[in-house]
Amino acid sequence: MSASALNYTYRYPYASGVVGSAGAQSLRLATCSSGHEHPPFFQGRIEQPRSVADMLLALLDVVRSHYFLPRPPQMDPVVTSNEAMLRFEGFSGCCGVYVRVDLDTAGLQAERLGRGTTNVDFNLPMRAALMRLQDNERVEFSVGREAFALSHGAERVVEKKVSLPLRWIKGFSEVQAYQPRLLLMADVNGVEARHFARSLPLGSVPRQPSFAIQSGSGLRLSQRPATGAVRISGLQRLRTLPGLVQRAERLRLWSDATAGASAWEVIFPVGRVTLLVSPEAQRGFSGEGQVLETLAGSAWQQALPRVRAELRWQNEIDVGRVAAATRLSITEVEGALAALGARGLAGYDRATGRYFHRELPFDLDRVEALQPRLLDARELLAGSKVRLLQTIDAGSHDFAVDGREVVHHVRLRAGQDRCSCPWFSKLQGERGPCKHILAARLFLDGAAVVPVSP
Repeated sequence: MSASALNYTYRYPYASGVVGSAGAQSLRLATCSSGHEHPPFFQGRIEQPRSVADMLLALLDVVRSHYFLPRPPQMDPVVTSNEAMLRFEGFSGCCGVYVRVDLDTAGLQAERLGRGTTNVDFNLPMRAALMRLQDNERVEFSVGREAFALSHGAERVVEKKVSLPLRWIKGFSEVQAYQPRLLLMADVNGVEARHFARSLPLGSVPRQPSFAIQSGSGLRLSQRPATGAVRISGLQRLRTLPGLVQRAERLRLWSDATAGASAWEVIFPVGRVTLLVSPEAQRGFSGEGQVLETLAGSAWQQALPRVRAELRWQNEIDVGRVAAATRLSITEVEGALAALGARGLAGYDRATGRYFHRELPFDLDRVEALQPRLLDARELLAGSKVRLLQTIDAGSHDFAVDGREVVHHVRLRAGQDRCSCPWFSKLQGERGPCKHILAARLFLDGAAVVPVSP
């Protein structure tokens, strides 16, 4: 386990739960952060408690689920607060489903709304408490309260030492690469969303991929591909949807047809829930490698510190404004934001089409060390195993990269890079570039000072 996890100690000042009388209940979420012991950044009243409870129960259901390989669940979602939104993020146990709950301040009567990112203690008593909430109750929502000290009154510190999965850290990086590529494929109202959710064959999930397609004002499921249809592999990963849409206003379906990922956005009057589903049931986001090309590039490296200095927990990062403030081009700012997203310092919201600032409560200074393909590519470059064969034009180059027993041929093209290695031949770039393509890209950044091979 030590090779795939980081030891991290969570300290909570109390157990999360619902307290108070039946008429006025308070929902307390105990938090933990690496920067401060118990940072308070939100306290207020919830509008439409039942809908908010449904959204948080959906998140809890996902982070407790295993849709492929059973692994210990990580039941401490990440929560980010800013002046406009309270966001909860997490992954399923197999890391094949990413879930985010966005609570709009329109549904939160905040007494205190600060800025920060932390972990929330979501336990089974919390789940039972959320299931009991009703709209006719006065429910107050508090994330992190300074009044609860480590040894204050009858409350006790809940401390548990857990293994923080590296797949979560890598997963947060990968989903930021998928989301900007998603395109809106279907948009249906709440009634049609409930009709579609009831039609899902979750009891006997087909082995072959299914396809969701908008038909008139509704959404239907098909076993055959069609123009505009969204491919879904592992239909059991949508089992949260029927319960989630019961009070929803709309359901929007997004798709990255090239990679095969899909996103299900369930919209409520007080917020929305997004379920991002990986291309295959056996493929967790942590192993995708979609961010490798961004991490290997150099165009963003000089711009990154200047762009990072402009991050102030914005709910929507205005690229044009950042470009004007830093005197960088739009392309440089977008590249820096993509790199920051790969490092966990920015999330992407497909609904708004913009990044938001959040800093994961994990040590991400060495995020590149979590990418073995990138490390191997740098090793190939350091060992002088990459040779430029020819330059066809500004965006087209051919390389030879020495392997253990054979020489691999790499073709860098504007449309798609290719390599002759078995790994690329099997996956065709679906899980990001191979180490040989990465090494060639790294070489190309410094090709002006490296002699061309005869």
